Amino acid sequence: MDAPSTIAKTLRILKFGVVIGMTGLLIANMLEHFVGQNAAICDIKDDLNDVKVKVGDLDDKINQLIQNGTNDVLNEIKELFADQNRIIINNIPSLDYIKKLLKDALSQYDADKTGRTDFALESSGGAIVSIRSTENYVRGAPTLTLFGIPLCSGSNSPRTIIQPSTLPGECWAFKGSSGTAVIKLLGRVVVTGVSLEHIPASISPTGELKTAPKEFSIWGLTSEVDNEGAFLGQFIYNISGPSVQYFPVNNCYKSYNYVEFKVISNHGNPEYTCVYRIRVHGKLDGPRL
Repeated sequence: MDAPSTIAKTLRILKFGVVIGMTGLLIANMLEHFVGQNAAICDIKDDLNDVKVKVGDLDDKINQLIQNGTNDVLNEIKELFADQNRIIINNIPSLDYIKKLLKDALSQYDADKTGRTDFALESSGGAIVSIRSTENYVRGAPTLTLFGIPLCSGSNSPRTIIQPSTLPGECWAFKGSSGTAVIKLLGRVVVTGVSLEHIPASISPTGELKTAPKEFSIWGLTSEVDNEGAFLGQFIYNISGPSVQYFPVNNCYKSYNYVEFKVISNHGNPEYTCVYRIRVHGKLDGPRL
């Protein structure tokens, strides 16, 4: 129900209440006069006439009040909408500003999808130096390795995870649900976060993401043979979230030349795990190595 109708209804109810109240008082007065003296009948008739006149006046006043109130409410509503329209119009950004926002957003997405420097990117100087005891997943194709690094195989090498292309199938597949990659960064870096990327289910050839990493951890290493390292964090990749997910590192207080990326589990495939891309973000602390 709109505001004017509500006001009108409320005022009519008020009028009815006033009439009932006045009539009640009149009846009480009538009874008192009737009991006290029969001669009060004439006075009662006069009182009834007075009430009739007063009710008529009240009805006219309330009808006028309803009309005026309705007009006032309508005027207030019109004024309110006018103010809101002025506020909205004044705050609408210009077309040039909107175009700039879109251009900046597209530029950021095109520039590695995160807007953050990737210190593990192979084309910038990053490199995979070891996969420790992790075995590549290869269906029927022999793999030749040197110091644990695949030289020739029928599948993508671990280098894939630090390269920009992430089309379906362009991933590093390893046996089982856990694996490791030691990454040499382009210099000494104070790590502030990492980004893990996997293809979305919408473009997955199988329509599912069971091979995607789930739990993983990041370790800062002083060298490629550092078997202990500094624990920088453990995270969970959510296959229901965006394809690129950022994970902040809050406990890195020194710079490292190497990081170890350890996949602890995947999302349900017992045979193999696929890693599409890992990015390492932070602040460069010293010259490029």
